[in-house]
Amino acid sequence: MSKKTELTDRDLGRIRLRFLDLLKSFFQDEPDAELLSRWRGIFAALEGQAVTQNLDSATHELGELLANKTLQEIRDEHYALFVDPYSKQLLPLTAAYYIDGKSFGPSLARYRDILKEGQVIKEQKVTDSEDSLPIMLDVLIALIQEEKQGETSTRHLQDQVLQEFLIPTVKAITKEISTNSDTVFYVKCVAFLKAYLELEQGLFEE
Repeated sequence: MSKKTELTDRDLGRIRLRFLDLLKSFFQDEPDAELLSRWRGIFAALEGQAVTQNLDSATHELGELLANKTLQEIRDEHYALFVDPYSKQLLPLTAAYYIDGKSFGPSLARYRDILKEGQVIKEQKVTDSEDSLPIMLDVLIALIQEEKQGETSTRHLQDQVLQEFLIPTVKAITKEISTNSDTVFYVKCVAFLKAYLELEQGLFEE
């Protein structure tokens, strides 16, 4: 990372891991009371922390929703977007769907090559495709953790996952979900994710 920053590489890595873990939690499992309480605590702590204009705005808007939405309302949105196969609101989360126009397209083969180079292996109990949004976030987490151990640099792999897969996928998801007025909570979750990835992109551009 840039030597100009006041944060050490270790500090920055820890902050990145916390944000990515938070972002993954929005899309991974159906929310429960414990997770909602965790989200509310995190966003209450983040409120007023000046980072970037887009991230600050996304943080404030999502924090307000978390303070006012009930658990059942959020769970209903989650079910309609990510679980119910008959829902008109069902939202695909795989990179290949948006990059290639179909699941299991050629971009998935390219993505698997990156995983192989980084020695990142999907757990057998995970049924989602490797290029699904929460797993891609988890892959970025794994690559950061590997680099933190100091054995090898994974920055080029992190950059590839970010630039070639995460950013294009989230951009497409943002467009897809923005027309859905019934899922306002997850619209703001995606906006928060997009704003954070812009920050990640800035780190690699330094």
